[in-house]
Amino acid sequence: MALFAWRWYAGLGLGAVAVGGFLPVLARQGLYALIGISAAVAVSVGMRRYRPSERRVWALFAGALWCSVGSALLYVVAGPIWRSLVYLAAYGLLTAGALRWVRPDPERPRLERFIDSGIVASGVAALYWTFIVYPMLFGGRGDSGRLASDLTYIAIDLVLVVFTARMMFTAGVRGPAHALAGLALSMVVAGDVVFYAGLAWTGDTSGDSFSTMLYLCAYTLLGTAALHPSMATAAGRPERSQHVIPRHRIWLYSVLSLVGPLVAIILMLAVHPLPSRWWVLVPLATSAVTAVLLIARLSQLVGFANRRVLELDAHALALGESLREQEALRQQLTHRALHDALTGLGNRALLQERLEHALTRTSAAHGLLLLDLDGFKDVNDSFGHPAGDALLIEVAARLVGIVRVSDTLVRLGGDEFAILMEDADAGQVAAAGRRVIDDLARPVTVHERELSVTASVGSLLFAAPATPSEALRNADLALYAAKAAGKNQLAAYEERLASERSEHLRIAADLRRAIAAEEFTVNYQPVVDLATGRVTAVEALLRWSRDGVSVPPLDFIPIAEQYGLIVPIGAWVLRRACRDVRTWYERFGISVTVNVSGRQLREPDFAATVIGALHDAGLPGAALIMEITETVLVSAGAGEADDVTAVLMRLREEGVRVAVDDFGTGYSSLAYLRHLPVDILKIDRAFTPGGEVAEELAFTRAIVELGNSLRLSSIAEAVETPEQAARLRELDCPQAQGYHFSRPLPAAALDEVLTASGGVLSGATPSATAGAA
Repeated sequence: MALFAWRWYAGLGLGAVAVGGFLPVLARQGLYALIGISAAVAVSVGMRRYRPSERRVWALFAGALWCSVGSALLYVVAGPIWRSLVYLAAYGLLTAGALRWVRPDPERPRLERFIDSGIVASGVAALYWTFIVYPMLFGGRGDSGRLASDLTYIAIDLVLVVFTARMMFTAGVRGPAHALAGLALSMVVAGDVVFYAGLAWTGDTSGDSFSTMLYLCAYTLLGTAALHPSMATAAGRPERSQHVIPRHRIWLYSVLSLVGPLVAIILMLAVHPLPSRWWVLVPLATSAVTAVLLIARLSQLVGFANRRVLELDAHALALGESLREQEALRQQLTHRALHDALTGLGNRALLQERLEHALTRTSAAHGLLLLDLDGFKDVNDSFGHPAGDALLIEVAARLVGIVRVSDTLVRLGGDEFAILMEDADAGQVAAAGRRVIDDLARPVTVHERELSVTASVGSLLFAAPATPSEALRNADLALYAAKAAGKNQLAAYEERLASERSEHLRIAADLRRAIAAEEFTVNYQPVVDLATGRVTAVEALLRWSRDGVSVPPLDFIPIAEQYGLIVPIGAWVLRRACRDVRTWYERFGISVTVNVSGRQLREPDFAATVIGALHDAGLPGAALIMEITETVLVSAGAGEADDVTAVLMRLREEGVRVAVDDFGTGYSSLAYLRHLPVDILKIDRAFTPGGEVAEELAFTRAIVELGNSLRLSSIAEAVETPEQAARLRELDCPQAQGYHFSRPLPAAALDEVLTASGGVLSGATPSATAGAA
């Protein structure tokens, strides 16, 4: 509601303005004071709420409003001199605020900053002179003191016109607050025009009602601008570049340049005799000023254009030189784009290009070999990457000696290579594959070390209408079959490899059916406090039986991830876990931990889904722990990582805690702790101490101490023996879970255990005897 206060203020204020002009003088002055006070208060409220970068501008506007209110209140208690002085102060503060609205560019000459504004002011001055100033000077109405006061106001109006035009033309930010403030200042000038035009031609203040409405409208708009959120950045921005004149401003300048001559011509044709030569000469003088300013503006643009021409000439010379260099580099870049920097072989892009070319020949068959090195990772880990790079170079050299001149040999990346054999039969492809295995099996001498590696090869014979992606996919299936057969093997693509993929599709279809029929179940494994044995949380673990046979989560969850089914499954688990844990939370204060995938976190409505599940179950946010893995961010780009962080922050606002699963297994662990809103670290089973090995204890102690230093709770996973629990207590690890405390149990079975034990698991804390020993 606070964000839309400006709408309410504008509606009420403009409604009051609509009736203000029809009130008697005293009532009108009272309304004038009331709206002025409300506008000043609105400016103060806006400054406090949005903390604008340029507070002085809004402070000047607030001061102008208070001076205007003071002048209205002095209407009945003081003389006209005091009222005029206070009102002049209001105009001075408004003018100063308009001047400070735009921060001047120190590199621009001061005169250039006001050329556009001067053009506007000179055109307006011609109208002021003809219809207001001249009738006042020579109309014989009013005393000299009143005339001097009125002329002072008119002069200030012209200055305000200059600064308002500059504010509207050169401001770098043009949001709603900017437009409202500029319109408010324009309304002040318009009110003066109406008032003084009536005074000049009739000698009375008959136009006071309408001018008052314009003043009230100006104050309302100024208060509305201060309450709009965009006021925070509206004022104080640097001047915007004036090297290009917008089309609408060109039309405005054209009209303003004709105002003076048109007024003079109309006066000479319509008025006989002329009251005074000044009546015509002043509009002509303003038109001359406008012409001079337009010439100055044109000179400014011409100067900028000349500078740009010189810059473009210099750029053209530099471009000519760079074109020659680029032509020399083009061949190198093309080669680099299609070749591997380390081995000099082609790369994946070149293979894609050659595959597309080969498949345009519909009458020919082609062979594709994919291979990678068995044990290459061990070489890198044992002897370092330089040795691995040298090995890859030697492998590439041997493969060059195997392939035909017409074949395409590429390195796809890492230790994976491919050979495209155009116009080949099955025998040639198989022979090439066997030769690859035989040649690469020979020892390689690298950095004076003899290394032995082997190769796994997948082969494919294909022809049109296959596509490059299908060929690579099928050859990749064959390569995986070679690795599954024990490595150092040649495996040809078979239909059964594709059928295995089809099995994945069938599992995905069964998962969809299981989602619709809610065939899943949820088991819960307790998380206990190692000091007291109290169950603090339970982890929700998904279970699925396919046609009566239990399917391990590792078999179906990756398929659910791959086919986008993890989102509805995860939503179902979340709702079920919240319903099941409600009784345990109310009786024992037990929370529920729910695993969340990266795919779920990237759903735009994920936070709403979580909050809805909590509300439906009647649970507070503190009853839920969202468990994520670091791969959620490792696999995401920078923008996605920011989105994930925003979702987790939204959930934490509701009291939901965030746990990091498998902590310590990835290289980014410490990096994401700096950015993610994390509450709990779940120590990976690899760091759960299994004995007295110093290295194991050191790693576990380091993680626990890291969590303590960051004020994060730690939970050790896979605690299966009393000895492990004892070691964790010695390391001050606060919580743990595992088979030592309880296996995952259905909700009903766990409810019986918790009810019988009062929420404390036996064996979770050291016995009294052990403690005495």
